[in-house]
Amino acid sequence: MAEKNPKVLSARDAYSRLWSEWLKEHSFGLAITFVLMFLVAISAAGYAKFIQIIISAFETNSASVIWWGPVGIISLAIIKGLSQYSQLLMQNRILSRVQANLQYKMFNSLVHMDLANLLAESPAALATRFSADIELIRGSTNSILGSITAILTIIATFGVMLSIDWTLTISLIFIFLLAFGPVGIVGAKVRKISVSTQKEIAHMTETVNEGLAGIRMVRTYRLEKRLSESAFATFERLFKLRLSIVKWQSSVSPLMEILGAIAIGLLLLLVALRMQVGAIDLAGFIGLLTALGVATNPARKLGGAYASALQGIAALERVYELFDTPNKINDGSFSYSGNEKSKGNLIFSDVDFTYPDGYQALHNINLNIEAGKSYAFVGRSGAGKSTIFNLLSRLFDSTKGQISLDGRSLLDYKVSTLRDQISVVSQDSILLTGTVLDNIGFGREGASREDCISAAKAAAANTFIAKLKDGYDTKIDPSKIKFSGGEKQRLSIARAILRDSPILLLDEPTSALDAQSENQIRKALDELSKNRTTLIIAHRLSTILDADQIIVMDQGKIVDQGTHAELLERGGIYAELFNLQFDMSPKNTSEKRNRSFSGTNKSNWSNPLFRLSKFLGL
Repeated sequence: MAEKNPKVLSARDAYSRLWSEWLKEHSFGLAITFVLMFLVAISAAGYAKFIQIIISAFETNSASVIWWGPVGIISLAIIKGLSQYSQLLMQNRILSRVQANLQYKMFNSLVHMDLANLLAESPAALATRFSADIELIRGSTNSILGSITAILTIIATFGVMLSIDWTLTISLIFIFLLAFGPVGIVGAKVRKISVSTQKEIAHMTETVNEGLAGIRMVRTYRLEKRLSESAFATFERLFKLRLSIVKWQSSVSPLMEILGAIAIGLLLLLVALRMQVGAIDLAGFIGLLTALGVATNPARKLGGAYASALQGIAALERVYELFDTPNKINDGSFSYSGNEKSKGNLIFSDVDFTYPDGYQALHNINLNIEAGKSYAFVGRSGAGKSTIFNLLSRLFDSTKGQISLDGRSLLDYKVSTLRDQISVVSQDSILLTGTVLDNIGFGREGASREDCISAAKAAAANTFIAKLKDGYDTKIDPSKIKFSGGEKQRLSIARAILRDSPILLLDEPTSALDAQSENQIRKALDELSKNRTTLIIAHRLSTILDADQIIVMDQGKIVDQGTHAELLERGGIYAELFNLQFDMSPKNTSEKRNRSFSGTNKSNWSNPLFRLSKFLGL
């Protein structure tokens, strides 16, 4: 998504959709808001008419004006103040609800989005859509609703002015209409700059997150200056964009101010001429002048609201783009009934996979994975091992060929049903906000407390959980996790045990652990993998020596397959990797002859005790 250009929307398209999908459900509250806006407009315009009446009363020496004049002015102020307060309160309550709903819809869209689309933009850049974009939409909508009050006030005020002197009023209306041309030009500039600004804000957030996330490496390699220079360049670009917006937006108010001054000057000239011929009296003149003052401020706000509304369109384009990104992972129709589960037999038939950026990760994969057996995938980084796992869970779909489970294409399964058949334990043990019990219970919806505790015991996690202050009810804050890598891994294994799925994916589950933790985790994993179809990605070959089959991959292809002994016998990539890890590479030609996996004494390597003794350096 980061590389796509959002669809350019007209103001009508952008805000019509905002109304129909988000604001329309608040029609009743908005109707009350409009009534309150009308009261604000009438009371504001009423000042001018009331001033005219008071001046006329003074001219006729009406003594009662001493009492009803101040009371009337105060009453209008109270009506306007209470109406405006109630309007803003209700208006912002509605907009706050719409803002929360937009954020929820956005998060829900991201959670269910195809992984290929989700990975196209950094998490930091996506996070800005929850803040900068949504806040801009709220602000622009607030300005548009505020402009309705301004329009009603201007209409009511010009209505009062027409009742005083229609000839002068029409002249003034013509002057105000001249402002729409320049304001339109300013608005177009603001919208164009706003698109660039929102993208730059996303880049800024990404830069800051990147720097703080890698602060240890930055300080170790003394990259503070480089990082600061990169951040400064981003901040400078953002500064210039914001300055440009301010420059164009700020031009609206002076423009309206100048037009207001022209209107007042013209009014004074015309009034003087008309007073000479007796067409208007002093009360009418003061009434017109007051009305013009009342109308000038709302007119100035209209210009600002227009610029703000155009900024909102840029934000709406980005948000709608996210909402409208289509999912390519379509649901199938097949699901198991009751407690039925798959057997776990997987078949890859001529499978290719190409990432959205054009990189082909898999080439013509053909593989039969028998139910209940363990299969290890080994190879250099980038060989395609993780892509195999992603395809099994349908995080991606193959671009060619077919993967089947128990004789049925993965595409035929409901996505939820397919994923229920799979448990994953990876090197990155993810814990979510909640209690320890919750984090284990995520493995199976509706699991009881006893089920979770039983799973924890099977994963050798019960001992350290029991030592926590609140035991299984200890709260977990992912940003302040104090568990060790081994403890987090055991919680992850407990989650997988609780899930009790027929297919188990182990993605480097012990790569980041110390020797003691690794030993404990291995025992738990051995227990977990019994009677399950187990697929393992491992760089530590010592963890997969007993796998039923080892699949050797290179550059997206399966280049060899067999047991540990068979692969050593044949040599090749696997034997090369094994030699490197166990320091079996020959130091001289003589040693090479004696220690080669495919040469002299090769029969010794089929003896487990011999391999163990060599591994221990005996």
